[in-house]
Amino acid sequence: MKDTEEFIKDLKHKDSSVRQHAAEMLGSVGDEKAVDSLILALKDRNKFVRQEVVSALGKIGGQRLLEPLTQALEEEKDDYVKSFINRVLDKLQK
Repeated sequence: MKDTEEFIKDLKHKDSSVRQHAAEMLGSVGDEKAVDSLILALKDRNKFVRQEVVSALGKIGGQRLLEPLTQALEEEKDDYVKSFINRVLDKLQK
């Protein structure tokens, strides 16, 4: 089993499926150490990776995510990813 550091490294892998899996696993682990790297991954060129990153951040939670997720919402072009960001923001604001 990979550790958090390896999954963080995988967020920069050239293969989008590896990046997507890394985000999913970081969300499952819920390690705060991954938050900064996940925030950077909100700008991934692949919408499925971005969706998984948003999901992972939602699982980790915390008020510090409100600003980067709000920024990502403003910059996001994909409607499905936008709806995902909105759901996570709603959850974080409760």
